[in-house]
Amino acid sequence: MKRQTGVTLGGLIFFLLLLSLAVYTAFRILPAYMDYWVVGRTLSNLAAQPDIQGSSDESIRAQFAKQLNFNNVTLVSPSDLLIEHIPGGVRLSSAISAKRPFFGPVSLCLDFQAEASTGAGH
Repeated sequence: MKRQTGVTLGGLIFFLLLLSLAVYTAFRILPAYMDYWVVGRTLSNLAAQPDIQGSSDESIRAQFAKQLNFNNVTLVSPSDLLIEHIPGGVRLSSAISAKRPFFGPVSLCLDFQAEASTGAGH
């Protein structure tokens, strides 16, 4: 008698459950990652501006706020922007923290650090 091989219905259901959990997790965390990428790109764009060294902190924060508002990012505020004047340039960084509900009382806590610099410290 030849032995049958293949996937059983139980194995298929288990695989589909794992796949659906992975897709659900991706849908829950992807918006936070997209906001992180937008903040990182915004900091890089600000650091690439030729007049950034001579700009005041308030002016940099206003430009940062304008870009956040334009891209509809709510995880970060302009007050979260850390501006460090380094020799020959500026270092911009922002800590991003997102708490996303997952299942019932379980939440996903995501922490990011976006940074860009220009000048000698680059």
